[in-house]
Amino acid sequence: MKQRIPALLNPGDVIGLSATARFATLEMVHTAKKHIEAAGYQCYFHPSILKKDGQVAGSIVERVDAFNHLINHKDVRAIWNIRGGYGSAEIVDEVNWEALKLTPKWLIGFSDFTTFLCHANQHGLFAIHAPMPISFALTAPEHLQQTFELLATGEQSIALKSSVLSLKGTVVAGNLSVIYSIYGTKSLPNLKQCILFLEDLDEYHYHIDRMLLALKRKGAFDELQAVVLGTFSDIHDHEIKWGSSIDHTLAKHFNDSDVPVILDFPLGHTAENTPLITGVSVTIEGGVMLAAL
Repeated sequence: MKQRIPALLNPGDVIGLSATARFATLEMVHTAKKHIEAAGYQCYFHPSILKKDGQVAGSIVERVDAFNHLINHKDVRAIWNIRGGYGSAEIVDEVNWEALKLTPKWLIGFSDFTTFLCHANQHGLFAIHAPMPISFALTAPEHLQQTFELLATGEQSIALKSSVLSLKGTVVAGNLSVIYSIYGTKSLPNLKQCILFLEDLDEYHYHIDRMLLALKRKGAFDELQAVVLGTFSDIHDHEIKWGSSIDHTLAKHFNDSDVPVILDFPLGHTAENTPLITGVSVTIEGGVMLAAL
C-alpha cells in the first residue's frame, strides 16, 4: 500500500484536540493548550470535546462528527487525542478515512487510541504513539519534547537494550489489551514483518498471560521481526501469585520462537513514554533503531 506521509509541522501550525473515548475536562484542554502553545504551535478544539455520555465524550454520532470536523478543518495539521479509557473502537469505522487520506494529518496518542493508530496504518497513514494531554504533567519532559521534535522532523534514533539485533521491520505500537481486541479485524489484520511494541496498565497478571497466549495461538507472533516490551504498570494478582514475575510471563510466549525480545523499553502509562512513529519501516543495527520519513 502506498504510504501517505502527513506534512511535518512548522511553527504556528494548528494542532487539534480529539476525544475518541473517555470524556475530556476543561483542565485537560487547558493543559494541552499550554504545552502546545509553549512548543510554538496553535491549539484548536471543537466545543463538543467537553460533552459527556456516561464515561465517554458524547454519543457515537457526536464523537464521529467531532473527529471528522478536525479531519476537514483546513488549518488543523495534527490531531492529538486527549485521553484513553475505552470507546475508540466503536467509532473508528465511521471516521472519514478517505478524507484523511486525501489530506493526511498526524494522529497522536496511545492507550485506547491504539485502535486509531493501527487503523491509520492499515490506510497507509503514519501516526505517532505518544503521551496524551491527560498525562502531560507526569510525562518526562524529554519524551514530550521528543514528540514535538518528531512532528517537526520526522526523524528518530532510539537506543535499545540489545546490541546484537540487525533487522528491519514496520513499527506497530500499542496497548496489549487493545491489540488483543482488534487483532484480526480490519484495524489490525496481521502483524507480519512488524516490530511490535507493547505496554499495558491495570490488568490482572493472568489476564496478561491469557491475552498473549490467545494472540500466540492465532499466529499473531509467527512472522514478527521482533517484540519490544514496555512498562506493564499497576498489574494486579491474587493471594496465590500467577507467576514468578510479569517479565517472565511476558517473555515466555516468545522463548520457543526465533522472535527477538527486548525488555524494559520506556513505553507505557508512566512518566517514561517514548514517542514512536507507527507504520514506518525502521532499521535496527548495533542496538539503535533508526526511523526517517
